[in-house]
Amino acid sequence: MTVSGFNPPLSAPVIGIEPDFLNGLPMDNTVGAIMALTAEVYMLRERLQTLEAELTQRKLLPEGAVENHQSTNEESARQQDDLAAFTHRVLAELSRDRTPVSKIHPDVFKYLQSYAQLRAAGKIK
Repeated sequence: MTVSGFNPPLSAPVIGIEPDFLNGLPMDNTVGAIMALTAEVYMLRERLQTLEAELTQRKLLPEGAVENHQSTNEESARQQDDLAAFTHRVLAELSRDRTPVSKIHPDVFKYLQSYAQLRAAGKIK
């Protein structure tokens, strides 16, 4: 599973060395990944705007309902908590140490079988 202390990302459950997702990738690759994610986020924004326009045109959502929505105190508190948790989750990755956070029993490998193995054993068709 590991070669010279390197654990390729998502190759198996984390039971030892934390995955090294970048493994010395050039900064251009990282920027490329950020740009790809930015494009995906924009696509989601565009789709959401289209859905809002469709709902408005079909008279299912009043014009400006989303922009003019007044959150209740309860909604505002829930949104602030959600934003704080989301921000922490994303930014925590930048500063966390490399100590594994998952504790998966090594015997889990006994139960990992490929599709071909399951088919050969007659467990799936």
